[in-house]
Formats: sequence, structure tokens, C-alpha cells
Amino acid sequence: MIFIFQIFFIKMDVMEFIPIVIGLIFTLLGFVIFIEGAKFALLPMGEQIGASFIEKKALFMILLFGFLLGVTLTIAEPDVRLLAYQIENIVIILLTQREIIYVTALGLGIFVIIAILRIILNIPIKYILIPGYLINLILALFSNEEFLTVAFDMGGVTTGPMTVPFLIAFGVGIASVLGGRDRLTSGFGVMAIGSVGPIMAVLVYGLIKGGV
Repeated sequence: MIFIFQIFFIKMDVMEFIPIVIGLIFTLLGFVIFIEGAKFALLPMGEQIGASFIEKKALFMILLFGFLLGVTLTIAEPDVRLLAYQIENIVIILLTQREIIYVTALGLGIFVIIAILRIILNIPIKYILIPGYLINLILALFSNEEFLTVAFDMGGVTTGPMTVPFLIAFGVGIASVLGGRDRLTSGFGVMAIGSVGPIMAVLVYGLIKGGV
């Protein structure tokens, strides 16, 4: 599609277009290698870690590990870092790139804990998603529009190629060890719950920073 638009519409200078093509090739190769690596390493490892913690009945450790996992994966998430960079350079806002990333990571980490507790306690997901988004909508009424748009965009990009494979595998691993649980209904939904956290965290932080 890019080549079609370049030939018929954009008609960029060839010397300017060549670096774009090289970048696209590297992006494609890198993403393919990353996905294969996640398939063979992250998914099995996440599932095994989740299962082993439950087997040892180490509730505090599994919650701590889930929180740290959510935080570190968000900080490493390419989509999060790219969006934070764009926000800092394009939008006139009170948040720096580093603040945006860390606040988003903290929000996801907290809600990963909630997602793990939901699996362990076998709570229907609607009892978490509905109140979570209601709180976000209430916060949205009092938030500056710039913080509002940033918050919901950050909630979207946290579900990227770093966080999704590991956290879902982690949840499935926990659900697979718990007796009488369906791996599908119990193990999945971690990212659905997790995406509530970054939105809430950015909105709350925006209100604290004076973005009303």
C-alpha cells in the first residue's frame, strides 16, 4: 500500500524514500523474529511461572511478581515508549515522557494484581470491568481534554507485543493449576482488566498535576 501511494500520490524523492523502505524492512524482520521468540519462549515461560507459584501457594509472591511484571513490561513496551515520545514532542501537556511511561506502568501493575485475584477468587470479569470503566468515565468528566485523550491512548498501547503474550500466558498458567476452572474464561481477560489501570492512573495523575 505504501508503494502504491508513493507511486501515484505522494511521489516522494527517491533518496528520501529509500530510508523509509529500509526502515520498513528492518521493522518487518524484527517483528517477525520477536513474535517467533514470544511464541517459543515468553508464552511457555509465563505459563510455567504462573503455574509454579500457584502450586506452591505463594499468594503474596504471585501478586508481587504480577505487579513487577506489569510495570517492567509496560516500561519495555515499544508502543508505550513511542506514544509517550510523540505526546511529549507534539502535545503541550504537563507530563514528561518519563512520567507518562511510569504512571502508565504503575496503573497496569496495580490492575494486573486485580486480574490475578480475579482468577484466584473466580470472580466474573464484568464485576471488575464495569466499575473500572465507570470510574474512568467519572474521572473523565473532571479531566482536561488533553489528559483525557492521552489516558485512553495509553490504555490502548499497553496491550502491545511485549505485555500481551507474557501476561495472558501468566494468567492461563495460574488458571490451569486451579481445580474446576476453565482455562479460557479464567485465564484470559488479564489484559482487558489491565488496560483499565493505565487510563485511570493517567487521569488521576492529571488531576493531581492540575489538569482540570
